[in-house]
Amino acid sequence: MNIHSKWHGKKYYFGLHYDLHAQKTDTVLGTRCSRGELVPMLKKMRPDFVQTDCKGHAGYTSWFSKTKDASVPPKMKKDALKQWRAATKELGMPLHCHYSGIWDKALGAKHPDWCIQPYRQPDAKEAGQSFAGNPKEKLCPRSPYLDKYMIPQMKELIDRYNVDGFWIDGDLWAVEPCYCERCRKAWTEQTGHAEPPHDETHDLWPAWWHFTLESFNEYVTKYTDAVHAHKAGVLVCSNWLQTFANPGEPK
Repeated sequence: MNIHSKWHGKKYYFGLHYDLHAQKTDTVLGTRCSRGELVPMLKKMRPDFVQTDCKGHAGYTSWFSKTKDASVPPKMKKDALKQWRAATKELGMPLHCHYSGIWDKALGAKHPDWCIQPYRQPDAKEAGQSFAGNPKEKLCPRSPYLDKYMIPQMKELIDRYNVDGFWIDGDLWAVEPCYCERCRKAWTEQTGHAEPPHDETHDLWPAWWHFTLESFNEYVTKYTDAVHAHKAGVLVCSNWLQTFANPGEPK
């Protein structure tokens, strides 16, 4: 798709974005979004497309995912996504999934080795690198998360619900420098430097941040290509990517 093309074409402008972020303790998910409730509301609002909750930063879904390691609220009664899909299909509206990317607290708890790793001094037990938020809730873009969880779950959503697009939240703005063995190895292979810097005053700090951004760009490219290969025409947007929060030439 041409990078300058419009979202679903020129006639699409006004979208409804339902940013729920399901939690482990939720018990009424899916109980207030029947056809009788959604269809009249959508007819009155007349959005050109709808983006509904799918998986938020807590990592819990608002649908009964079957992907390995998926976190579904244990007391959830009904599949909210299924009902949103039925209503939007009846009205001929595209349906997108609001999906948290790098930020997934539940999966981070299940796979701590997939999380962003802070810098540690040799033999130190505590992290020395500061983070915006909790690094244990954020996944490393070079970790198995992408191939073993995110891409399989996106394919499951396409196959089960025939979704038209993905709005990936908790992505670019949730990225932090990662000092895991995967990132350190890639850094050395790409730059020739044995150790990544951990101090903002270091001469290599800009190069280290560039490496961090490129690691993220590779991650976005991979899941976007995987979605398009699985089903052509399904759109993907990574929140804040290629905006004023991410200056530079769009890729």
